[in-house]
Amino acid sequence: MPWEETYQARRERLLRQMDGNPRVAYMLQHGPVPHWVKVARKQREQNAREAAAARRKPNTELPRGRHRAPRSWWGWPATAMGASLLYGLHVLDTVGPALAHNIGILT
Repeated sequence: MPWEETYQARRERLLRQMDGNPRVAYMLQHGPVPHWVKVARKQREQNAREAAAARRKPNTELPRGRHRAPRSWWGWPATAMGASLLYGLHVLDTVGPALAHNIGILT
């Protein structure tokens, strides 16, 4: 049967090997650091490296915008108003004479 070491014994052996390491001393004093702290540190370092690289690299490219102007939206409202006016003119043309005759305005 192979030699089996308990978790506590292995931990104590490894801590003795890492004596003098500031991270180990901090962990022993404050407890283990959560995973999100390590991830956040890596992201900050990556952002700092990218920002430094962007500052070193001259910006020779022109900014790229849209390849065409935005579409104008006046077409649909103009068509709707024109159709409404044409419909109103048609209604006035058919109903208007009968209405005026019944009222007696233009007789």
